[in-house]
Amino acid sequence: MKKHLTTLSILHYVYGALVCVGGLSLLVFVALGSFLGSDWLLEHAQGDVPPAWLGGFFRVLGWTLFAFLEVKGVLNIISGALIAQQRGRTFSLVVGGLNCLNIPFGIALAIFTFITLSDDEVRRAYGTAVA
Repeated sequence: MKKHLTTLSILHYVYGALVCVGGLSLLVFVALGSFLGSDWLLEHAQGDVPPAWLGGFFRVLGWTLFAFLEVKGVLNIISGALIAQQRGRTFSLVVGGLNCLNIPFGIALAIFTFITLSDDEVRRAYGTAVA
């Protein structure tokens, strides 16, 4: 089971990078919110204009989701580095739990993380007492 640590580390790196890149797409909400709250839209609108709060809502939503995904991606990259060094087993398990929020790849990575890091041989390699 200890040989799976290298694979698990690489998967955390790749998944973290993909989450960070995916988080960049949420900046579209920020741009949409800026457009909906712009003076240009109010000047050139034919008929109904969107409510004033809508632009701010999209900006806040975009920045919040962007920040969440970027932090999640960075945590996965840190977890991959810690797994490669055989340190921070609890940290990697917590990040695995956080990955359960994404279906299906996050759950698959979390299950692989839980199974690999719960093995007795891996726990001994990390210096954790085996019950």
